[in-house]
Amino acid sequence: MPQPHSPTDRAGSRRDAGSARIARVGIPGVLLALGVIAAVVVSTELAVVFVGAAVVAVVADLWIRLGISSQGDRDREQGARDAFRRRGRWPDER
Repeated sequence: MPQPHSPTDRAGSRRDAGSARIARVGIPGVLLALGVIAAVVVSTELAVVFVGAAVVAVVADLWIRLGISSQGDRDREQGARDAFRRRGRWPDER
């Protein structure tokens, strides 16, 4: 069952949605822009570092979102196990 202010809480405020958008799009975008600027002004080695950090930020976001999306499955499975303990049969069995 989702807890208040948990990642699975669907009743988040606009501020939370804005913060999530900044984390998902803003941070990798800024890192990518810094990588382009570094490639032009400083060196390609520094550019690779910034672009690599942008890729890591995107992959981490996807990984976190995948974990959050599967929380509902885990909650349903736990509910079915609890029902099995109470009744002695799996909920979808007749």
